[in-house]
Amino acid sequence: MSNVATRLLVDLKRERRMRAEVAAFDKELRAAVAGKDKDKEEKLKKKKPQMDQMRLKASSGRFKVVLVTWLPFIIVYYLMGDFVSGCHFPSICVSGVVAYSPFPAGVPFIGGSMVLIWWYFLSSLSFSTLMTKLLGTSQTM
Repeated sequence: MSNVATRLLVDLKRERRMRAEVAAFDKELRAAVAGKDKDKEEKLKKKKPQMDQMRLKASSGRFKVVLVTWLPFIIVYYLMGDFVSGCHFPSICVSGVVAYSPFPAGVPFIGGSMVLIWWYFLSSLSFSTLMTKLLGTSQTM
């Protein structure tokens, strides 16, 4: 859902272009500092506020997605907690078991069982990269 919202709300081409421009500026500035080229460094430092503004604009599109998806995610989480594990609002749903493992596998699994918050966390880690790649919403250039 978050990746679909990103696809709809963020101008990804513009964001990538701005990020590439900022990355090129940062690289050029680092090279000037490392090469002790004071003239070029001063020239680039004058352009730095403009680049910082561009960096902020590139990040602000993703913030819109957070504003739009955060409340629905919380609502869905609590509904899932109530439906799946019998955990009721406004608790944090840490006691209701939602999954079992055939083997105890560390912290999320206590005695082979997993509570909703750990299931959600592991599921999110498992699928977020895949969905980001499939929908082309990654922030990397």
